[in-house]
Amino acid sequence: MPLKTSVKVSHISNLSDARYCAGMGVELLGFRVIPGEVHYMPPHIFQEIRGWIAGPAIVAEIYGLTGTDQISEVMQKYSPDYFELSYDEYRAFHTALPLPCLVYFQDTRLGNAIGDDEKIVFALVDGHVSCNDVQAFTKPVLIRLSTLDQLPDKLSAACFKGVVLEGPEEKRPGVTNYEQLGGLLEALDEE
Repeated sequence: MPLKTSVKVSHISNLSDARYCAGMGVELLGFRVIPGEVHYMPPHIFQEIRGWIAGPAIVAEIYGLTGTDQISEVMQKYSPDYFELSYDEYRAFHTALPLPCLVYFQDTRLGNAIGDDEKIVFALVDGHVSCNDVQAFTKPVLIRLSTLDQLPDKLSAACFKGVVLEGPEEKRPGVTNYEQLGGLLEALDEE
């Protein structure tokens, strides 16, 4: 099912969520891959999930990155299509990153600092950000949304090229409430 805009779902935690999002037309699935971080996805579980999904690109969310050795390990164990990390982490490790990146900007005043950096394919910002806040960005901007009431205003703003949604939390194996995520994805359905 085609969606009205680009959609990334962050910190996918299980096969059901990954398949649900793929079936709903999500373009980018994000997995936390740095041990010790909230929502961490162990490589053996990720490999089981990856074998069951087709379509969406895989984003290795490498928040908490502390060294270049972790980058090599993530490449080997997860084989992602993209990396996602904070602007500060990007500045510290950008020369060692072999893939295109989604970079989170907590401070939108830094948007003009990215210039023509070809490794950055999307800038990520929080839901309270307005078009005025991202005027200096030279890259497409995805906005993080958490509630359905934020959606109409942000979708009508031409400055945002897509949205980032959070994956639902699995209550217990096989039991997930898709009410909030499903409502957001249905609102983005073109049909």
